[in-house]
Amino acid sequence: MYWWNDGFKITKEIFPYVVLGVGLGALIHGFVPASFVETYLSSRAWWTIPAVVLLGAPLYANSVSVIPIMEAFVGKGVPLGTALAFMTAIVTVSLPMILILRKVMKWQLLAIFLTITIIGIMFMGYLFNFIF
Repeated sequence: MYWWNDGFKITKEIFPYVVLGVGLGALIHGFVPASFVETYLSSRAWWTIPAVVLLGAPLYANSVSVIPIMEAFVGKGVPLGTALAFMTAIVTVSLPMILILRKVMKWQLLAIFLTITIIGIMFMGYLFNFIF
């Protein structure tokens, strides 16, 4: 019975984020013109990866809720590496996450963590865009 209660608790915590992610994905899919995404994010220009990392930083969500958003982006023509960089930035370098980490880290260590993480996210985005 413990596993049932624990599973239900986790599901109850995650469910709002999944609904939010699906809703955002539906909004992007239905209301964001394909020309907007094609013009700005679907190009393989060097600046798209840093741009999506900056766009993802103020947002906060778990990785499960971002998957529908990624699916909508990829469906609109955004390269896989750009979509992965956006998802990873939302999950790892969001402002709320930084505020949480600030409670347990000194600013110097937090700056090193963010620098390494952002460089890694951008490298991953460029690599996936190169491969796919």
